[in-house]
Amino acid sequence: MEVGSELANLLKNNSSDNNIEKLKIQSSLLKENIKKLKVPFWSAEEAAIVEALKLPNVLHPKTPSQKNKVLFTYKTVSDNDKDHLKIGKDNNLIQFTNKENYYLKGDAAVFELGAKFYFSKSLKDTGFIQFSNPDFVKSLIIEGCGHDHTDPNHTFIIHHNEDSKVNVDNRLHLTGGGSLFSFFAYYTKNVLHSNALPLKYFSMGRQYNPVDNEEIGLFNVSQSSVISMFIATKNIEECDAILDETIEVIKNIYSNIGYPYRLSIVTAEKLHMWESLRVSIEMYSTSLKSYIEIGNISVSGDFISKRLMFNYTHEKQNKYPHIISGTILNVPMFLGCVLEQNTEFSIPQEFTVNNWCFKQ
Repeated sequence: MEVGSELANLLKNNSSDNNIEKLKIQSSLLKENIKKLKVPFWSAEEAAIVEALKLPNVLHPKTPSQKNKVLFTYKTVSDNDKDHLKIGKDNNLIQFTNKENYYLKGDAAVFELGAKFYFSKSLKDTGFIQFSNPDFVKSLIIEGCGHDHTDPNHTFIIHHNEDSKVNVDNRLHLTGGGSLFSFFAYYTKNVLHSNALPLKYFSMGRQYNPVDNEEIGLFNVSQSSVISMFIATKNIEECDAILDETIEVIKNIYSNIGYPYRLSIVTAEKLHMWESLRVSIEMYSTSLKSYIEIGNISVSGDFISKRLMFNYTHEKQNKYPHIISGTILNVPMFLGCVLEQNTEFSIPQEFTVNNWCFKQ
């Protein structure tokens, strides 16, 4: 800058100073050096950004550090040694080929449909809007949501023919329409007006997740029928207020069915890197002798919104929505726990065909 300014002043004054030629040569050398430094500088910048993107979200003040905090418990858990897989096979309710391929039959199939339609109606009654999502998303969305898009243990990656050259940063991933990725596939690089917020959506679809556990059972399946939700709010205060409202909605939906369950805030070490808080919806599994998560509500704040450039305008300023999301019902996990209850398996009244079938 100094060389350029000095040279400009000399030329402006029509000076015949010998320094002009020297400054011109010096300026050319500097430009050439800068040009050579751009490539390593860009590489260093890219490496720094990649590492920065691995930093986890800031913890919510309510996230416990030592052990899960139980928020609510409904009824006492069953005390028996039932195994859902044995019950399912004995009653011709479940047929497993492998963990990727299984079938719900008879009353179990009606249970799956009834549960989804019951949750769907309950959410609509409380102001949620049903949303239709894609089953496939690009690598950009996976990374933006805080997952490793190159890791086959995180998502199912669609592979191309061996002969074709593929950019590993631009592939398709099978995630299912009931995933957070699918919601953000729609809202990435999207700008809303502040009057549009808050958004309260839910999706009824599938989730596809690679599973490491080789054990066969409804607790270890790669594809699940789910009800997922997506809420976008203006700021932290609105986010916390709607989180409390959503927890009450979930309590009412589950309590109305009648099965024992509890709500817990999980510790920081159990959170995904994009989460600041997670409320776990849990039921007790008598075969595992522990509580398992059949659903969840996650708070990510503006962490993902910033990464995927989802923003809204307010008083001529761009701001980032604070997000609440979650799989509020995972049908296979839910059904597995229900089969292990003390009583004989039967379809809850809320799930019966008369409540959701199309009537002429």
